[in-house]
Amino acid sequence: MRIHKETPFILVPIVLIFVFILLIICSLAGYSLLVFLLAMILSLATISHFYLKYQHNKISWSFKKYLDSSSIDEDVKCYIEMKNESALPIYHLKMNIESRSDNEIVFVEGGKESSILSIKIDLPAKSQKTIAFSLKGKGRGHHQWSNFEFLVRDPVLLQSYRLEYAMNELPKFKVVPRILKMNDLKLKSILQGYKRTNHSLYLDETSIIGTKDYENESFRQIHWLATAKENKLLSKKYQKLHGEIYSVFLNVVGAGHFHLRKDMEELIEYSVSVCLHLISEGCKIELWVNYLTEQHEILHLENDLNRGQLKKMIGTMALINPDGMFFSTERFFQYALRHKDSKSLGLIIGTAPESNRRQQQLLHIKQ
Repeated sequence: MRIHKETPFILVPIVLIFVFILLIICSLAGYSLLVFLLAMILSLATISHFYLKYQHNKISWSFKKYLDSSSIDEDVKCYIEMKNESALPIYHLKMNIESRSDNEIVFVEGGKESSILSIKIDLPAKSQKTIAFSLKGKGRGHHQWSNFEFLVRDPVLLQSYRLEYAMNELPKFKVVPRILKMNDLKLKSILQGYKRTNHSLYLDETSIIGTKDYENESFRQIHWLATAKENKLLSKKYQKLHGEIYSVFLNVVGAGHFHLRKDMEELIEYSVSVCLHLISEGCKIELWVNYLTEQHEILHLENDLNRGQLKKMIGTMALINPDGMFFSTERFFQYALRHKDSKSLGLIIGTAPESNRRQQQLLHIKQ
């Protein structure tokens, strides 16, 4: 914690010395009114100094939030619990919080968003107060406040101490990618088979176990006989093939001259949604991302089938930093295809490699 004193001109030490000298001269000269005013200035300055010196050490705070992470544009309730441990009250206390950018996290108050939050508080002696406010993540990543401070003023409002806290004392906020709705992704029709293919990624189309309401699948999924009998559109319900393995490759590097794609965030959100959907359908997935980790390795999550994998995958996607290190498209796929699960079908999201003999093992689901 750093302390910055905000003192008016009249309370600057050299001015107070001058006032003290003037007080002595006036008292010797018999100017009682001036003596009274000058003595009042020195008394208030002394009271203000010792009050702030004592009180600023008696303020403590703690931060609480009940969600480890949040999604983009999701409101999160946060709490700051403040304590006044002294026997004197603290009035006109002001708390200022500021985020680095409107594109990272913002404060939501009365339906309005801002990167700055200011709250005035009165703390009676030996008391504590909980302040609730809402945060909203505007961009994926691990974010932190850029500034957090208290402005402590004396009772006569002559001067103040600004208590500024270091970055390592401030809380961090993890904002994960959005999980897109299936209708927005059109992922159902993709994973249930293209119009020009005769197979699905995780459904056995040779084993029809019933019918279900039509959900915008391709026309070949419609059960025409059942539709005619029921007089409404019904689609075929297939036997699921649990335990299928897929390798999802996310490449946010553009084609041609090395650059990151402008739709990087969209590709990340799409990848999360694809992986979550496959896991919910009983499939195992491994994730390969064209990104260099702190361990100087390509970002990779191995095959798994549990809820822990979901949390780990979403958290991993939040770590991708546009200012980080990436590989060229060819180098990324050369390594990932060589080390991927040999039994898995590859799903490419983003820029695909140049055509090669292993292209038959890959399905480009989003360009």
